[in-house]
Amino acid sequence: MKTCHQKFACILTYVFVFFFTLQTFNYTVMAQTWNQNWDSILKHETPEWFRDAKFGIFIHWGVYSVPAWAPRGMYSEWYPRYMYQSEHPVYDYHRNTWGENFEYEDFIPLWKAENWDPEEWAELFEKAGARYVIPVGEHHDGFPLWDSKLTDWNAAQMGPERDLMAELGEAVRARNMKYGPSYHGLLNYYTPEFSGPHPDYLNDDYIEFMHAKIREIIDLFEPDILWLDGDWMAPLEVFRTRELVAYYYNRAEEWGKEVAINDRWGQVRGIFGDFFTQEYEYDVIDRLIDHKWENTRGMGQSFGYNSNEILEDYLTVTELVQMLVDNVSKNANLLLNVGPKADGTIPDIQKNLLLGLGEWLNTNGEAIYGTRPWFTAEAKTTADDELRFTWKDNTLYVMLMNDIDSDKITIPWIQASQDAEVSLLATGELLNWIQEGNYLTIELPEKLPGAHVYVLSISNDPGYLMKRGR
Repeated sequence: MKTCHQKFACILTYVFVFFFTLQTFNYTVMAQTWNQNWDSILKHETPEWFRDAKFGIFIHWGVYSVPAWAPRGMYSEWYPRYMYQSEHPVYDYHRNTWGENFEYEDFIPLWKAENWDPEEWAELFEKAGARYVIPVGEHHDGFPLWDSKLTDWNAAQMGPERDLMAELGEAVRARNMKYGPSYHGLLNYYTPEFSGPHPDYLNDDYIEFMHAKIREIIDLFEPDILWLDGDWMAPLEVFRTRELVAYYYNRAEEWGKEVAINDRWGQVRGIFGDFFTQEYEYDVIDRLIDHKWENTRGMGQSFGYNSNEILEDYLTVTELVQMLVDNVSKNANLLLNVGPKADGTIPDIQKNLLLGLGEWLNTNGEAIYGTRPWFTAEAKTTADDELRFTWKDNTLYVMLMNDIDSDKITIPWIQASQDAEVSLLATGELLNWIQEGNYLTIELPEKLPGAHVYVLSISNDPGYLMKRGR
C-alpha cells in the first residue's frame, strides 16, 4: 500500500508528465519532417561521422556501483533485481553483507561520487582514442542521473546531488567527442522501494512516463546518439517507440545535427535502426555485415563495476586491440564499457587497458578511423597467419593479427597494381613485394615495430580476386 507521501509524489509525477506531453504535442504539430510511420523513419541514413568514429565509450555507473558485486561472469548492475530473488547468489550475499532489512534505496545515500572528476574522465577517454561517449542516463533501476523535472528520484536530488549527465556532457564535448546519455527504462525492475513513485511497469501510464523521460533526455542534452535498452520486454506497439524516433529526428533537424539511434526499440533488434547491436552482448560477430552495427561489451565480464572479478576476467591490451580491429573490418564500431567505482574513480586495470588501446591507435589509427570495409573482412596467409582488412582513399590496410615468425608473408588472392607501394604504417618504411599469379608476397623487417596488431598499407586500390570470381 502506498503512503500519503508516495500518493502525493505520484500525483505530481502525473502532472509533470501531462504538461511535458502537452509541450511535446505542440512541438510535433509544428515539425513533421519525420513521421512515426516506416516509410518516413526508414529513410533516415546513418551519419558519416558515426561510420568514421569506430570507437566509443559506454559507462555503467549508478546506485548499483555501491554494492558492486555479482558472481563472476554476471552483470553487477543487475544487483537490484537479483537481491530480491531468493534463489540467486546475490540474495544470500546481500543479506550476509548488508543485512536482510537493507533495501536497495538504502544504497542511495552511500553513493556520494566524492572523487568524481568529469574532466579527468573525458581526458582519459580522449587519450584512449574514443570518438563518442554513451553514459547510462537511467538503468533498469529507474534512477535518472540527470536533474529530471519528472521525478525527484534522481542523482541531482539524492545520492551524489549533482547533475552527472550535464557535467559529463560538458567535459566530453569540450574535447570534441560526441555525446548521448542512454535510457534503459524499456525494462524497469519496478518496485516502489527503489524506482521511486511512478506508475506500475508497462501500463499506459508507465509508457507515458517513460516517453516523457526520454524526451527530457533529448531536449536537455541534444544527444548525438539515442541509445535505448530493455527492448526485449515488449513489442514496438507497446512501447510506441516510433513516436520517440520521429520526435528525435525532428529535434535533431532543428539543432542542425546528424544523429543516430540504435536498434533496441522493442523486440526488433537487427531489423530497424541507424546501427544494429548484437542479439546477445558479448557475442562474437563472425562475418561482414552490410548494415552498420556496433559491438557492445565490457572490458571484464560485467558492465557495472564488479569487485568480485579477478584479473583473468578482463581482456588484455592485445585482445582489446584485436577485437577493435576485427570489429572495424566487419563494419562495426566498438562501444567499450567502463565500470567506475561508486566514488567516481575508474579502476586502474580499466584505465591501463584504455591507455594501451589509445597508444596503439596513436600509431595505427589511420587504418581504423574513417575507413570502410573492404571486399572481405578477413583472410589467412599461406602460413595460416590471421589477417584483417580495412580500406580508405584507394589504400588497403592489412592487419597482421599475430606475431609473424618469418621474414615474409604471402597472401592469396590479392593482386597489387604495378606501381603500388607497400609500407609499414607504424614507421612508413617501404617494403619489397612481388606478385606471383594470385599471390602477393611481402618482405618483412627482422622485427615488426609496435605490438598487438601490425599494420601494412598497400596503395592504389589492390584487387581481391576471389571476390571477383576468379
